[in-house]
Amino acid sequence: MHAIADRIRPGLEPLLAKAGNTALEQLLPDAVRANIDTSVAALRHGSTILEGLIDNGGLRIVGAEYCLESGEVEFFDQLP
Repeated sequence: MHAIADRIRPGLEPLLAKAGNTALEQLLPDAVRANIDTSVAALRHGSTILEGLIDNGGLRIVGAEYCLESGEVEFFDQLP
C-alpha cells in the first residue's frame, strides 16, 4: 500500500494544498484526474522501451477515466 500511495502522492499534494476546507467528496473528481495524469507521466517516462516507441510515433499513451455508473470512457488528450 505504501508503494501505491508514494506513486500518487506527488500528483495529489498540490490539489490538497489548495483545497483548504473543501470537503473530500468535492475533491474526488480532481483527485482522480490528478492520479490519471501522474500515471500517464510515469508510463511515458518510466521505460526506455516505451519512450523509444513514443518518440518514433509507434505508441501514444493517453489517460482515460471509466465511469462505473454509465459505462462510458472519457479519454484525455495528453500529448507531451
